[in-house]
Amino acid sequence: MLVRDVMQSKVTVIAPGTTVPEAVRLAQLRGIRHLPVVENGEIAGMVSDRDLKRAMPSGATVLEAHELRYLLERLPVSEIMTRAVITTGPMFPIEEAARLMVAERISALPVTEGGRLVGIVTETDVLHLFVRAMGAHEPSSRLDVELPDRPAALTEVVQVVEAAGATISSVMTLVNRAGLKEAIIRVATINPGPAIRALEAKGCTVRDSWRG
Repeated sequence: MLVRDVMQSKVTVIAPGTTVPEAVRLAQLRGIRHLPVVENGEIAGMVSDRDLKRAMPSGATVLEAHELRYLLERLPVSEIMTRAVITTGPMFPIEEAARLMVAERISALPVTEGGRLVGIVTETDVLHLFVRAMGAHEPSSRLDVELPDRPAALTEVVQVVEAAGATISSVMTLVNRAGLKEAIIRVATINPGPAIRALEAKGCTVRDSWRG
């Protein structure tokens, strides 16, 4: 799946001259946490809810209330925005965008094409995709099966589960903390007992299943 399949194409943007109070009101009105700053059609910076909170006055300031209000009402987002913006492209794999967010410790990536902003992908979008990919949005059970160290082991496990009458919603493989390869299998039933017994009869190790 590509970034374009997950990103939000309708993006709320602001200009560099937008004041901090205006940005705060807009973010609250739209219920969003990231505001790309656009100038002449191109992205010039990024403002997050964290940036906006940092710009608000603290109780430790020595300025009078009217002085604070005067200064804040005139403070443009260009003074607080992140200028070195990390972006991604619509044709990038979504897992690469997620890896980039983890590596750079950021929670949103503007999506650009030809220098123009065409969307934004956030950690929430990635989490929604993960839930869908794992089939967790429907009644189902999850089986964690240790895969034998031999060719076609995953194919064998899938065949055993299907032969037991279970409909597979999703399959994912990963290496667990013990260094063992596992298949995470979501089956569309809240009674995975027959599939578990069939796997164990074939010598497979199945961890406790989760049902929901």
